[in-house]
Order: sequence, then structure tokens, then C-alpha cells
Amino acid sequence: MTEFKLRVRALVIAIGFAVMVGIGGGLFFGWIVWPVQITNVDLADLKTVAQDDYILLVAKTFAYDQDVEQARARLALLNKARVEDYVAARAQKYRADDPDAGYLANLARALGSREVKIAQIVATSILPSQIAETATLVFSESPTLAPTITPTYTITTAITSSPARTATRTRTPAPRATATTKPPVAQPVGGTVWLPTFPAEWPNGVQFQNANVSPGQKYWHLAQALYCDLRDMRFDCGTKPGGVDGIGIYVSLIGGIAPLILNGTPANLEDKSLDAQCQCTYSLDFPNGQSIKIGNFPSDTISGLALNSVKTQIPQTHVRYFLTFQLVTR
Repeated sequence: MTEFKLRVRALVIAIGFAVMVGIGGGLFFGWIVWPVQITNVDLADLKTVAQDDYILLVAKTFAYDQDVEQARARLALLNKARVEDYVAARAQKYRADDPDAGYLANLARALGSREVKIAQIVATSILPSQIAETATLVFSESPTLAPTITPTYTITTAITSSPARTATRTRTPAPRATATTKPPVAQPVGGTVWLPTFPAEWPNGVQFQNANVSPGQKYWHLAQALYCDLRDMRFDCGTKPGGVDGIGIYVSLIGGIAPLILNGTPANLEDKSLDAQCQCTYSLDFPNGQSIKIGNFPSDTISGLALNSVKTQIPQTHVRYFLTFQLVTR
């Protein structure tokens, strides 16, 4: 009986040892000799957190190069059906005063998002390229910690008295530090987002002129300009007001409300900011070569908006123009 127990114990020890050797060998070969290698992983396969970090990186890059087509190509790797809506949703996850919300909102707007919350974030965001230079103090002289007292002595002689010595003290004022503020320096404002590329893919006759403003001055900047040709499906033209066969000019304002200046004269147009069907501030039914800018502050000007088709090369063809002006400070 004792011999049987010894054999059972030996068998249990042998099995335990074999199991330990098997586990150890498996870990050694699995982790060191043949470790798992993950290859051919697309961005769309990443976790949501990693995708959000990637989108924010694309948004920050766009803030500096203003290349919307490059940004669109980078985001296409995520395989999102309506990437502008996805970017807009990411922007609304942050507080409105968070700089990252501004980066994402500006990218979403450039991609075609027209959500009211995104427009509000864009209107209130301040990106690094828009931060004014802080005034610095320049000292004309090094300040002296305390005034110095220089004693001078003069000898006077009286007829009936012995010579007396009197001391006269004079105070020399120390130079004061004077602060001078450097004059405003022109700050870079993001360029206009042209959809499609201007002037190569826009109708002949369309012209653009930047506002002539000084550093620190407010003005209306043409932030985005979209041209939709007849039955054009690019840049979400098919879902925008007017439809693929429509005509018109749609003007949106960000940062305030001001009159529309049409051919140099204030236009008597109804403010349609709350009109969900228009999705704009002002609309014109018939593009007839108009010159358009915004009043109450200096403004960029775009002119020559007419019924001309790049695709068909036929005049008087149904086309649409979508202009977004933003009130900024140079």
C-alpha cells in the first residue's frame, strides 16, 4: 500500500512538472521566439480614442496649411460615410473655449458642415495663427534703485567770527523706466477655402480682392467660397439648397450680422439666418455677374458671379455659389 502511494505521488509530481514545463515553454516561444506581430492594420481598425487623436492631428495641420483637399484625403482613410459630420461631432465633445474644439470646428466647416453649433464655435475660437502679439515694455534707461545725495561744501568768512563751514545737499533724480508699446503687427489670417480650386476650376470672370486693412483692424474675411456647377455632386453640392439643377447665390455670415453690399450698393434683402431651408444669411435668386461684399466693416470682395458653367462651357447655365464671410481681426 505504501509503495502504491509513492507511485501515485511520483505520478502527480511528474504531471505537475510536465505542466509547468509546458506552460513555461509556451510562454517562452510565444513571447520571445515567435511573438505575435500585427500587420496591415488600417486607420479604420483603430480604437475610437486613437481615431479621435488622428482627426485632431489632421485638424491642427489644416489650421496651418489650409489645404482642405489634403485634409479630406487624410480623413478618407477612416472610411467614414460623412466625415464632416463625424468631425463636427468630435468638436462638440470639447468645451466651446477649448482650442481643440476650434481646430475641429474649423476643419468641419471647411469640409462642408453647416451645423449651427459648429458655426458658433468657429466664431468664438482663437487659433494660434490669430493670437495678437503681446505688448512688451522697453526701458529707455536702466532704473536706479535709490536717489543719490551728493554733498558740496562752501567756506564763508565773517568779519567778527571765525571761519564757518556750511554744507549744501543737492538731490539728483534717478532716471525713470518708461514703457513703450510696440505698434500692432499684422497677424496671419487663414486663407480662403476655395471649393473647387480657384481660379482654375471656377467660371471665367470671377475675381477676388482682399480687404485693405491695417493690423488690429476688424474686417469681413471670405473664409470659404463654394462653386456648384450644373448637377455637380462634389463637395456635397447635391444636398445643398437649390438642388443639383438650381441657381442662386447663398451668403452666410459668421461673427455678426451686417448688410450685404451688392455692386457697391447696400442690398435690401431679408435676413434668413433662421431659415433652415436656406441655411444662409442672405440669398440671391439670380447670379448675374454681381460684385459682393459685406458692410459696416472693410470686406473682402468677390465679383463676376454669373450663370457660367465650367463643365459645359455654356453661358446661362444653372449654377450656384455659396459664400461664407467671417468677421476677424487682422
